This record gives sequence, C-alpha cells and structure tokens, in this order.
Amino acid sequence: MKATDLLERPATRRGFLRGVGGLTFAVGAGGMLRAAAQTSDNDELAPNLWVTIGADDAVTIRFGGTELGQGTMTALPLVLAEELDADWDRVRVEQVATHDPDYGNPRAFRYLGEGILYTAGSQTLRGYYEAMRQAGAQARKVLLGAAAGEWGVPASELETEPSVVVHPVSGRRMSYGEIASFAEAPEHIEPVDESEFKDRSDYRYVGTDILRIDVEAKSDGSAEFGIDVQVPGMVYASVLRAPVEGERPLEVDGAAALEIPGVLEIVVIPSGVAVVAETVEASIAGKDALEVSWSHESRFRDVDSDAVLAEYEAYARDTAYSTDSPLWQDVGDVDAALAGADRVIEAAYVTDAAYHAQMEPMNATASVSADGKSAEIWVSTQSQSMAVMGAAEALDTTIDKITLHLPWVGGAFGRRTEYRQKDIDDALFVSRQIGRPVKVIWSRGDDVRDGTFRPLAAQFLRGGLDADGRIAAVHQRVAAPSVLEYMNPPRWANARGRDGIAMNGAQETRYTIPNLRAEHVRMERCSRVLAWRGVASSYTRFANESFIDELAHASGADPLEFRLDLARNDPRGRAVLEEAGRLADWTRQRDGTALGVALSDYGGASVAAGIAEVSVDEGTGDIAVQRFWMVIDAGLIVAPRNTEAQLEGNVIYGLSNALRERITIRGGVVEQSNFHDYPVMRMNEVPEIVVKALTSDAPPSGVGELGLATTGAAVANAVFRATGARVRALPFTRERVLAALREV
Repeated sequence: MKATDLLERPATRRGFLRGVGGLTFAVGAGGMLRAAAQTSDNDELAPNLWVTIGADDAVTIRFGGTELGQGTMTALPLVLAEELDADWDRVRVEQVATHDPDYGNPRAFRYLGEGILYTAGSQTLRGYYEAMRQAGAQARKVLLGAAAGEWGVPASELETEPSVVVHPVSGRRMSYGEIASFAEAPEHIEPVDESEFKDRSDYRYVGTDILRIDVEAKSDGSAEFGIDVQVPGMVYASVLRAPVEGERPLEVDGAAALEIPGVLEIVVIPSGVAVVAETVEASIAGKDALEVSWSHESRFRDVDSDAVLAEYEAYARDTAYSTDSPLWQDVGDVDAALAGADRVIEAAYVTDAAYHAQMEPMNATASVSADGKSAEIWVSTQSQSMAVMGAAEALDTTIDKITLHLPWVGGAFGRRTEYRQKDIDDALFVSRQIGRPVKVIWSRGDDVRDGTFRPLAAQFLRGGLDADGRIAAVHQRVAAPSVLEYMNPPRWANARGRDGIAMNGAQETRYTIPNLRAEHVRMERCSRVLAWRGVASSYTRFANESFIDELAHASGADPLEFRLDLARNDPRGRAVLEEAGRLADWTRQRDGTALGVALSDYGGASVAAGIAEVSVDEGTGDIAVQRFWMVIDAGLIVAPRNTEAQLEGNVIYGLSNALRERITIRGGVVEQSNFHDYPVMRMNEVPEIVVKALTSDAPPSGVGELGLATTGAAVANAVFRATGARVRALPFTRERVLAALREV
C-alpha cells in the first residue's frame, strides 16, 4: 500500500504502543528516552513513539503537526523514513489527534510546563526535524541489532535497503516485517550520534520530489474538511453576533425565524444568538430573519480605524513616550550614535488591519454529553493541544473529557491559532443547550465581519549616517497592540511582556549595524487580533526594508549594493541578495518599469531576498507588478517542488495584501463583508514569479512565511525608483499612491 493510498485516522497513545514487541524505550519530540509500555504481541514492532513496523512490512509514522496545505504531513514522515531506510511505498501516516506532550513541537511555547502540538510560525519542519531523524535512526539501529542476533553476525556487517536488512557477506536478506515478527528490544538504547546518521549524499527521498500524501484525496474530492463533517443526529446552527465587539443581546424577536421551514429553535449563547435548524440553509435564513436589540456598552463602538491609525502614528513619533514593554532589540548606544551622526533620516510607516482570507471559513462540530462535562469535537485547527484545552476550559472540565477528531484544514494562515477557537465555543455551547450534535458554520460574511485580524500598526524609524554614508544607528518604534494578550492569554502570561506575534522582524537583521533599537509601543487594540501569515514581519519588514532604501538613497548608494555592504558579515544574506540581483539582471536599464529589493530572514534561520519589477500609472495610481524574483537559503530543502510552491504562495499572498487588502472599521463595525469589498489578487493579475533555493549545509528551516516579508518593501522600493514617490502606507491604494506622487 502506498503512502498516498491511506491517511490513518487518529489513534490513542495507548493504541500507538499496543503490540510493542518487548521494547523498553520511547523517544519523544524532545529526544528524551523513557520507558514505554510492553506487550508480548509480536504482530508489530514499535521502536519508539513515532513509528510502528508491522509484520506485513507496513511502516506507520505518526505526524504531530497539522497539514495546512504546506506539505509537512509528507515532509516530516519523509525525514523519519529516510533515516529508517523504509520503503516509502509501504509507509502510512497517522495524525496525532490529542494533547500529548510527548508529541509536542519542540519549538512551540510550553503550557503549564508541558509541550504542545502547535503548527504555526514556520516551525513544524524546523521543530520536529531532529526528533524525526533520531526516531528513524534509532528504529533502524534496533532492526539491525535484531537481525544481527538472529543471524549470529556483527551488526557492523549489515546494511539496509528500503525496508530490508542485508548481510552482503552471505547474501542473506530479511524484511523489516520479518524482523518485527520476532524482535526483542534491548533494555536500553542510547541516542544515535550525529556521526551515525545518513550522509546527505546517500539520501533516497529527502531532496527529491515525492508526491504529497494529501494531494490525491484533495484532488478527487474524497478529503473530508471540517465543513464536510457529518455526525448522526446532527443539526446545524448559525450565530448572529453583535455588530460591535463586547455587546450583548437585550431583546430577541425570533418569530419570523421560527416560521422558516427547518428552523428548530433559537438559543442565546455567550457569542450571540444561535438559530438551530435541520439544514445549513435554514439556519442561515433564520439568522437573517432575527430581530435583535443589542446593548450599546462597548468601548469599541467609537472605533474608527483611520483615526486609530493616526493616533498610533502620533505615539510612534513621540520618542519620549514609552510603555512598560521591554525593548525588543537594544544593541550598542543608539542615542549617542544618532546624536553624533552626520545626518539623521526619519520616516513613519502605517499598515491597515488585514483579514486571513483562508479558503475554508471557520466551522466546528460538537457533541456534548448530557451532564455537559465531556464532548467530542470535529474541527480544523492549527493546534490539537489548544483545541482540546480551550474546549475543556469552555465546558469547565478536564482535557481527558474532550475527544478530538481532525478533518482536513482548508487554509489557515494563523486564523486557527486562537487558544479559545470561537467556532469550537459556538458548537459546544449550542450542543450543550439543545442536547444534540451541532455543526456551526460561519458564512464568509461572518468570517470577515467577526474576524480576528493582523493588527493596525504605525512605525517610526530614525537612522543615522556617518560621514562615509554608512549606517551608524537605527531606531524602530512599533506602535501596535499586543496580539498575544488577546489570542493566547496563557502564552502571554509567560511572555514577560515580549510579544513575538506583534514584533517579530523588528530589527532582527542580517546587516552589520553597530547600534540598533526596536521597541514595542504597546497600544490599546481596536479590533480582535490574531497572528497572520508572516506574523509581524509582514509590517515590520515593510517598514525597516523600506527605510533601508531611504537610507541608501540619502547616502547616494545603489539599493542593492548598499544592502550587500550591510550584509558583509553574513555570507548567507549576501548570497541570496547576489543571486536575486543576478536573476533579475539588476543593472539592466528598463523602459517603463523599475526594480525594488528587500531582504528578510525568518526565525533567525531562513533568509530571503525579493526583487519586484513594477510599473506605475501616474494618472490613476495603479501599481502593476510585472515580475517577482525570490531567492532563499532555508537550509536543507526536504521537498524541492513543495518548497517552490510555498514560495510562490508567499509572493502571491504578500503582493495581494500589499496592493489591495484592507480591513477598515467605522463605529466599531467592520466595513468589509466578502471578497467584493475585500478583494484579493486574481489569477490574471499574478506576475511572473521566479523562485530559487540555494544549496545549504544548514538544517531545514521554515519557508511557509519566509518570502512574504519582502513583498511590500520590494514593491514600495520599486515604486520609488520608477517615480521618485515614497509610499509609506500599506496597502498601496490608488489614493495613497496618488498622494505620494503629489509630494514628489
């Protein structure tokens, strides 16, 4: 059976370990050795928590992340299979669908001292890579030892081929399944040393284009997404929420809704008023027929996003104003360097709120027990752990009382990272009240109007140039609300005031700048906020890479050459800049178009250079991106074609946001409601995209969000080279471009 033939449904941890043929150790994500359960059943061999080998030669590998369309459900098992030397056609993948700290992402935050399963921030492959290598190598070592004992030969004389142990001297061969049928595990095994891992030159799978295991089901329609879930006895619910956050229903007139065929009942839950019906269409029609009077008590009722953004900018510019947030970066003596600089350049940048625009709107199905203290939930999520924890908190129960089922995820981009995922809450509260399984589906309008957004942000940057035109200091002030405080209170409680969701990318640089400071001017939020693809780097990099361009212009330097000099002590940063410049033919004269460049790293490991070629209609303010080049160094590339797809998606997602995506709020109400007034890039508008990953000896690091951070700045910098106009507000609406042109 091929890996593409079957995606195993979740199993319990006890089920994972059933059939362990005498093994006495297991390896968690952190690489820790510990005792494992044992049985005498030799139908299968489970060398560790991550892999089980059946007597039928089937190799089952467990996947602790979430497949969001980024391909990690294939990439991570592939790493383990590579070190195990398994036959990929015999591999099956099981999704871990519970909160079990042993499967927690080593790079994710810890909750109450335990690891959690969490897929976000391009940390899945990077986080689990070493654990997968170790698990595969240890399992292979156990198989070699068992075969050596059976044949009475030294293990050093044995080799492996895909799912077969070979003794070249005698020509004997034994399949992994045969070994699993009799293997007795040693009482103790040490972690495999780095020297015992496969050499990259011997890789069979890693670095090649293996068909992703989710492609077939997603192509033939057999994949079940959250929105597809069907449960016996299930009904549907649509929830009418207050148009302004923080308000509650005072009077509910549901007479018209109850007259709609299929509508069963109306219930009030903490998030609003739910209409329960036999069909989703009836629930939506019933919701639309409700007449509700809402309280007018929320502080958000006075919110006007344009006014809030102007207020944020004022606080960002006021360098005497500070909050209690610790400095994000503080290197050297910025104040002294700016005071002694030959020239000081200043600029402010603003970014509007942005919607995730994931393909599948939020939805969840729940069945709550009669006593209200246990439940089954079916939900698309980026964190098995937080889905279970949040559901337990909602029902005031314990996590062992929550059973999670994981359907496919129809896009996320951070939308499904809340600690208390609101679609889960909706389904739980309605099910508890009516005593039946309930599926709650948010319409696209619900998903936009009641969304959780990338926050508004305003940034003020000051930079000092010395007499030679080199940067002496940069100071970046980011006025934005705390995202963590809202989206994940447990994580915020342990963050010590440092909000990586609001601040990543702020002066975390590959450049040699002797004096650096980045500070979070923490503002009061004006909307619900959440991590967004690229997290904060989508706006922090827009500001600091646009500002680097302004400093280059002030010093009279070519923008690319200026960056190459700044990256003189970072070979990886220089390499991607040089290759991007070569691909784009940077020095060639253009007719009617111009190039702009930006550099960004992500998570301190991956680095990308992006170059945009744009044309500008100075009569209308329209920007057209003709071409975009992206070069990255993300360490070992496990799946080249998938990496290419991820980078292209980064470019499209980033350009779409840079050119048009904008959430605005008036009187506390989100003005947008669907793709007609929140437009995203269309297929015919996508530019020619060229992406390239450089060969690297480093371990694999994230690519799912890497390139996005370069898009806004690269386009803005190209607009300046084409027109002389600096556009410092994201997105680059016609009005903003025309206003910038008038200032030239």
